[in-house]
Amino acid sequence: MNSRNAFWGLFLYFLVGFHALVAQNKMDFTIQIGSKNINQDETFVISITVPAVGTNPESIVYKFPELANFQKLGISRGKSSNYQNGQIEQRIIYSQHYQPLGVGQFYIPSDEVMVNQLSQKFEPFYISVNPSNGGIIENNSDEISLADEVLAKANQPFLLVASNQVRPFVGQGFTLKFSLFVPENNTQELEFDRNDIQIPKLIQQLRPRNCWEESFGLQVEKVSKVEINQKKYTEYRFFQATYFALNNRPIQIPSLSLQILKKEKLAGEVKSIPMVFKSPALLIQPRTLPNHPLASKVPVGIYTLKESISKNLAKTGEQLVYTSSIIGDGNGILWDSKGLESDYFIDFNRISTQSSVFPSMDKMLGNKTEIIQIIPKQPGKFALKQYFYWIYFNTRTEKFDTLRSKIDVQIQGQPSDSRVNTSREMDGLYRGIENMNSDTVVWNRWVNWRQLANLTIFSIFVVLVFLVWKTKK
Repeated sequence: MNSRNAFWGLFLYFLVGFHALVAQNKMDFTIQIGSKNINQDETFVISITVPAVGTNPESIVYKFPELANFQKLGISRGKSSNYQNGQIEQRIIYSQHYQPLGVGQFYIPSDEVMVNQLSQKFEPFYISVNPSNGGIIENNSDEISLADEVLAKANQPFLLVASNQVRPFVGQGFTLKFSLFVPENNTQELEFDRNDIQIPKLIQQLRPRNCWEESFGLQVEKVSKVEINQKKYTEYRFFQATYFALNNRPIQIPSLSLQILKKEKLAGEVKSIPMVFKSPALLIQPRTLPNHPLASKVPVGIYTLKESISKNLAKTGEQLVYTSSIIGDGNGILWDSKGLESDYFIDFNRISTQSSVFPSMDKMLGNKTEIIQIIPKQPGKFALKQYFYWIYFNTRTEKFDTLRSKIDVQIQGQPSDSRVNTSREMDGLYRGIENMNSDTVVWNRWVNWRQLANLTIFSIFVVLVFLVWKTKK
């Protein structure tokens, strides 16, 4: 009997372990389809959002479909956290980028996206691809600084680590790109040599220290046509990430060496000859922010405010919903949730807070969205800029700046100083108490227990007197 119980106990243990393992490998996710009207020099994006609770991002295995008339480029990764009812929900966003191969309207049939062992299908749709300006992605000349030795070999392939900023402020994002450039008129037949081994090692050497990293998550080289100094190249981008310097220490990017195979025909036989390309070293010198009490405590970058409110004309006691979104090319997740304090005029209640960091073209953008419930208590006209404002360091003006709300609300009605409002309580004990009739006396609430005790004692005394009197009679 004991051996049988041990057998079934062991069987149940492995069965529960198996189900736990399957449940860990499978996870719910959602699919988002990007803009279906793009230019030829833009990318079409399919994204998936997976929960991050108890999940290691590196353990997530995903597969995006192949699309006819589109070439798969890299996969970027973003993060999102949603503050709902006092709890934070973490999510990870993976985005597959597709480069269109032509102009026109293309039909995309229904297909599926795989995440671990779970698959989801999306409905068929059309993508409209419009002609671009010249059909070439032009990089701004100030985004790529070419060393003299590279310029001297402009007609040959070259390896380069480029940054869009070489003198960023501390906390300002700068984007590093690690690429191989091959001239359009190149006649050499080149072939990558074990990039799955070479590239990860080079990326480890490239990554700067004392920086916060937001990676674009390229898993394969991103191929595109670019123009540098009026010369056309094919760019093979191996790595791209945005970094935010934590201090003003110099950041030294070392020279990197990548081996490429060149195909040559020798004695009637095609042979692969190794060629080594070296990138110039790159120095990035972060600048210290101006002396200010809020230095190192506020985001650094260029930001814009998008806001809305459910209505601009309301009555006292009426609920309004205010939504604000701070979007910019800095590390927007550094925005602190403002500690809203209700006052004599207005009550505030934060409904949700959502922050995310995501790639857009060659920049990493941050977004902080908050939804606030507003209940006005006094009539009058109120400018929300005195309640909603965000301080940051503007890298364009090189000064500390403030984004302020531009919304005004007009409140009508009577003051609600003494009015009780429990409508915001979902399951509160006192929800709706202000609407109850207080004229009706409820015995078990308003009874005087001392009077009840006295009445009971008096009743007992009367009964005893009656019994004594009857006995004597």
